[in-house]
Amino acid sequence: MNKARFALLSGLTLAATQAQADFYSSYMKDPDDGMLDASQYLSTVPMGFLPVPTIITEPAVGNGLALMGIFFHESQEQKQQRLQAAGGKPVLPKNISIVGLGGTSNGSKGGGLGHLGFWKDDTLRYKGFLLYSDFNLDFYSLGRLDLNRPVELNIAGPILLQQLSWRLPQSNWFIGARQLYRHVDSTLAAGESMPVLADPALNAKLQDFLAERVGRKTTTSGLGLVLEYDSRNNPMGPTAGYDYTLQYTRFDSAIGSDVDYGEYHAEGLNYWNLSDQFDLGLRLQYDAVDPAAGERLPSYVMPAVDLRGVSATRYQDEQVITAEVELTYKMGRRWKFNTFTGVARAAESIGDMGAASSVTNLGVGFRYLIASRYGFWMGSDIARGPEESAFYIQAGSNW
Repeated sequence: MNKARFALLSGLTLAATQAQADFYSSYMKDPDDGMLDASQYLSTVPMGFLPVPTIITEPAVGNGLALMGIFFHESQEQKQQRLQAAGGKPVLPKNISIVGLGGTSNGSKGGGLGHLGFWKDDTLRYKGFLLYSDFNLDFYSLGRLDLNRPVELNIAGPILLQQLSWRLPQSNWFIGARQLYRHVDSTLAAGESMPVLADPALNAKLQDFLAERVGRKTTTSGLGLVLEYDSRNNPMGPTAGYDYTLQYTRFDSAIGSDVDYGEYHAEGLNYWNLSDQFDLGLRLQYDAVDPAAGERLPSYVMPAVDLRGVSATRYQDEQVITAEVELTYKMGRRWKFNTFTGVARAAESIGDMGAASSVTNLGVGFRYLIASRYGFWMGSDIARGPEESAFYIQAGSNW
């Protein structure tokens, strides 16, 4: 009996090993260079997805883990052209779906769904995200008052973002509309004490802000317009071209918002293929809010410096300007190594930017071409900001 069991177990083990080898050879190996490549798996296996495990070291929420799944959905025409497209220009899938969840050491957790659509031969683009966040975030300013130490607030509630853009005929220009909805319950995080400022006048303002915004549920509901110029050679892993975006979103009580303000976003992404070995990227970004007269904005809607290695809520104000440059070295077809640095400033107005302190970062990373059919790269970055360092798992375009 023992011999029979051993033989059965050995047979099952060998069968499983052979099945794994066959699966890898058929779906996870590039026939051209023999390297690991998920293109065949993602494009042919029903419900095949790319798992993206992430080690979270974001300074704003602490260390943690997250897992994201990315699904690529091709049109029937793209599926029929699969063999002809092999080794050629990267294919832009008709739809990309994303699902993810995660948690960190400070009690933050969240999950969500996302969808990207490139419809009608990329003349109609859609992106939508439905998220639920329960984050404990350190804020270094509240009600535009700087604090001696950060205050940890719990920010919990759903977030809905949608954007639909139309390509102007025979051009790289897109015009569109967007919606952003948040319903947030903001409280002091567990164990956090009420902050007190030494200056009585400033402390009175701070306590008024906390009484108005903390411990209450706030809805911010906005509708906006988008203008975009996009000439990138591949939105999921660009190496050449430009992507310039202008957005204005109005949050108003007429559309269900408890807070009235305008939000501005301007971004310019520049990609240059310098040679067979080197690529260069440059990101320029401007973010601002324009609150209605007498309106006190929740801390989580204020623009913040957006640089790798810098805590997401560390430097905030009504206007933020950011620039980041990245140099990439390509080692063969599969591997890339990058180094980057950036600078940003946050101030109450453009006129105050000259006197604002500069926030800088410096980092390095690598990428591997995990799905050559889509020009999709994965890898990691490590970046150092003014206070600390952070490690990031990257999937797709850095920006």
